[in-house]
Amino acid sequence: MSRPENSHNILVVEDEWLIAIDIQMMIEDLGYRVVGPASNVAAAMSLIENHKIDAAFLDVTLGPETSFPIVEKLDALSVPITFVSAYARKEIPLQFHQFDLVSKPITPHRLTRQLRKMLGETM
Repeated sequence: MSRPENSHNILVVEDEWLIAIDIQMMIEDLGYRVVGPASNVAAAMSLIENHKIDAAFLDVTLGPETSFPIVEKLDALSVPITFVSAYARKEIPLQFHQFDLVSKPITPHRLTRQLRKMLGETM
């Protein structure tokens, strides 16, 4: 696959280690830098404070927490967000329906298409 000329920082927030590593590898294979993965809200917030984030893939449920506080922080920074979850759209609060939702398991093709959409890149 072609590598982007200007690499971006992509935040990955996922509490299931194997899924997080899979998403990380797909993103890195495209030539982007992964920030994280973070498995909880506190870790994600720390990464956001310490890195420029260009786009984010977030699981909805992080153990006993949800990623909604992370969404609010990233949205305030105008960072494109995509949920990667087994949840259906109707299970996500209405105030977060403007964000894209991709079902698990995410395939490399779907991740590539979604990431380029989030970054405003053409195929």
